[in-house]
Amino acid sequence: MKTAIITASALLLAACSSGPKVSESDLQHHHWNLVAINGTTINTNIKSDLEIAEHFSINGMAGCNRFFGSASLEQNRLKADPLASTKMACSPEEQAVETAVLHTLGNGATVNNHGQKMELVGDQYTLTYALADWM
Repeated sequence: MKTAIITASALLLAACSSGPKVSESDLQHHHWNLVAINGTTINTNIKSDLEIAEHFSINGMAGCNRFFGSASLEQNRLKADPLASTKMACSPEEQAVETAVLHTLGNGATVNNHGQKMELVGDQYTLTYALADWM
């Protein structure tokens, strides 16, 4: 009996720790505004956003440069293909945001979708986005 309880508890914990599965349709046709990096609120004057459209094409503002390309979602992990972007000079604060966004999208991140909030948890950065509107 003890073994059955321990096994059931372990399975339950494993299921909870992976979080709910996110599908492409959960993320498509949404516009997300970046609100925090690693739990620290970003300056509201920096307009960083992410749009995920049909066929999982993505675009947005990284920090001071626009980016666009495509991405994939496999096992709750969002990863962008090499992205194209504009090449304008950024302030140091904008550059820090841009670096975090492009690094996280390019290297892949685990998606935690909480409806109105979405986190992209990467190897160096956790990006927190708020749902802006429907596309």
